[in-house]
Amino acid sequence: MKITRIRLENFMPFYGTVEVEPYTQEEKPLVLVKGENDTGKTSFHTAIKYCLHGVDERSQRDQFINRKAATDGDGVSKVEISFVDDSGDVYTIERGVEFSQVTNEDDRSADQFFIRVSDADGNTVVGNDDRRDNYSRFINQFIPENVADFFFFDAEQLEKFEEANDKEVRDAIETVLGIKEIENAVRDLEKREKDYEREYAKVESTVAEVEELQSDLTDILDKKEELEGPNGDGGKIQETKGEISTKRQKLQDIQSELETIEEGDDKRKDLEKATEDLQTVNKDLDDKLTERNTLRRRAGPLMAAVCAGTIQQLYDVEGTTDEADVINDVLGRDHCICGEPLDGDSDHRDHLLDRYKELHSSERRKIAELLDRASEGLNLGVRKELDRYQRLQKDIRQARTRKSDLKDRKETLEQELETIERKHLSDYKDQEEKLEGEIEELESEVESYQKRVGELNNERDSLRKRISSQKEASEEEERYQKLIDLTGRCRDAMSDIRSELVDNRRQTVEEHASETFLKLTNRPNYYRGLKITENYELRVLTEESSRSIAEQRPSEGQKQIIAYAFIAGLSKYATRNAPVVVDTPIGRLDPTHKNNLLGYYHNFSDQVMILYQPNELEGSDIEHIAKQTSKHYEINHRDDDQESSQIDEVELSAKTITGDD
Repeated sequence: MKITRIRLENFMPFYGTVEVEPYTQEEKPLVLVKGENDTGKTSFHTAIKYCLHGVDERSQRDQFINRKAATDGDGVSKVEISFVDDSGDVYTIERGVEFSQVTNEDDRSADQFFIRVSDADGNTVVGNDDRRDNYSRFINQFIPENVADFFFFDAEQLEKFEEANDKEVRDAIETVLGIKEIENAVRDLEKREKDYEREYAKVESTVAEVEELQSDLTDILDKKEELEGPNGDGGKIQETKGEISTKRQKLQDIQSELETIEEGDDKRKDLEKATEDLQTVNKDLDDKLTERNTLRRRAGPLMAAVCAGTIQQLYDVEGTTDEADVINDVLGRDHCICGEPLDGDSDHRDHLLDRYKELHSSERRKIAELLDRASEGLNLGVRKELDRYQRLQKDIRQARTRKSDLKDRKETLEQELETIERKHLSDYKDQEEKLEGEIEELESEVESYQKRVGELNNERDSLRKRISSQKEASEEEERYQKLIDLTGRCRDAMSDIRSELVDNRRQTVEEHASETFLKLTNRPNYYRGLKITENYELRVLTEESSRSIAEQRPSEGQKQIIAYAFIAGLSKYATRNAPVVVDTPIGRLDPTHKNNLLGYYHNFSDQVMILYQPNELEGSDIEHIAKQTSKHYEINHRDDDQESSQIDEVELSAKTITGDD
């Protein structure tokens, strides 16, 4: 199956009609669809899944109606997908709703739902008036609904494949591998055999002993039905298995709680460390606060010394420079600056001369220089202390922030531990032991029921022989005997085929998934591969162990790679050739995983559509896969309407490739 055309009309952000033709060439199975956040990339992915398999909630159809279209007038919101099957036949699936105009876009709703499947000539294969089963039978030939998640998936939501022991996922896997069809055939044959047995027991006989034996045969069939159910999928056996399943779920919940309680040991260690770190931070903070207070006490005298030195320096410098100049100027005059004549007062002139000589003495100059140096030294000391003070302030702020974080961490851990310790460990242990005992008893009960069914089968066969020996078989009896014998042999043959197929398919899927995982992982020397158990549970193999994914605890990116490898194994041996559509392809992958995956994508299917954001695949990445790419589309907002989107095909040119780097 290959999709040849996808047509959207008034669907989510796609206003009007938008059409793409993602058909791929041989050796070029990739189709790239680029879209930034909020442009409609995921809506495009949703459209494909909706068209093929519908939705669970009818209210979702209302949300699919384009807002602008709903306010413009009455109209249709739909998705059409055309595809060609492996035989070359072309079909078109058209699914959507009719709607009426609304004033408020939030009031939009679907008036009428419709679905139609037509062939290449336009003839209706499945009509809107047909029963839902008709469409299911049609689509199940190509992509059954319960396996759709293996072909259309968001790479960031692959967790469900890590839990393949879940019944729903197991059923999907067996459907992909074609095992379910054989199981259904076995079940149908069992039902048909029981019907023939009852008809055989009802055949009238004229021999009293034969009638009694036939009555005994009916009793045996009734007992078998009580144990197995009318169609082989009910009765006490299935009821007891249901009880086992319920108790197993309860047991898993209890064990999960026990794991949480055991995690308390790690939390206690974290709490001890947080407490120790908090004490260390408190001591460091106290030391720095003490040091800062000491600096504050010293700041007054330091600043006073600087001020005093500055004043004294200014005063003395003036005495050694300006005063001497003034005296020298006065000595050259007849009068002093005070107005007294110098010639009439020799003592005054002599005093000025002595002062002038004193100011020019070498001792005075030395004193002035020493004062200058002292002042500079005091300033330098203050600067150093100021720098030290600022560093202390910064350290104190950081210590307080660290203290606050540690207090919050300590309180959180104390609350978590309090919650954990409230859960009584001994109670959970008792419940675990009780459930394990009950499950063991129920499993023994199922085993005894199955053993009883075997005994009843032997009694049934013995009665048939006795009935046949008591009288000459009528034509009707012979016919039923032959039918019973034939259906029994067919059932046994199909059961054998199923058992052999399950083992073979599981082994081949395991080998391919394991091989793929080693190609994709960034640690091929550490891992030895993957193992798939009888319940399809994935286990991770290393040199030392075989662990479940939960036990191995790989990174989120490694989990994604494991799921990819598992899907690759299923796709390789699927009985149906279907396209693969991947949204958010890279997700949490590191560069090595990303590069390995890009080199492998073309192996998934004959048609692989990759819906990516620009930051997931850059120009060099696209260049890496260009040779395997048939088409490249881009989703953008429309220039005339930023709330609506369009899809355009873009060329894989050098300009396009390098444009995103």
